[in-house]
Amino acid sequence: MTNQEIKMMQSAQEYIRQLQNKRNAGTEDCMLSTDIAREYGISALDLHHFLIDVGLLYRERSTHELKLCRLYAGLGYAKTRSHFHYSSKGELKEIRFPVWTVEGQEFIKKMIRKRK
Repeated sequence: MTNQEIKMMQSAQEYIRQLQNKRNAGTEDCMLSTDIAREYGISALDLHHFLIDVGLLYRERSTHELKLCRLYAGLGYAKTRSHFHYSSKGELKEIRFPVWTVEGQEFIKKMIRKRK
């Protein structure tokens, strides 16, 4: 790899890092589904299936992104975080997913306790 190619890659990586930091600003105090699921000894995938079953989340058909259902969207339970990666074709892709505020964490835990 030439020096010019290395510089181009570094600037692209820095751009992606800045974009990700900008998109994720304000979500630092939120918890990932993985962390909530770990508290209950289940996988994040199982937690997501549960949250879809109880009507808190849905998966958007076109992008397959998890989103809050309308009933819960404006209640401050979640924020959206982004992750960027390159596809096998070399295209930059963005994955958006919910992360949970303190209120959202408590709401989820309450829903889980009700189901037990």
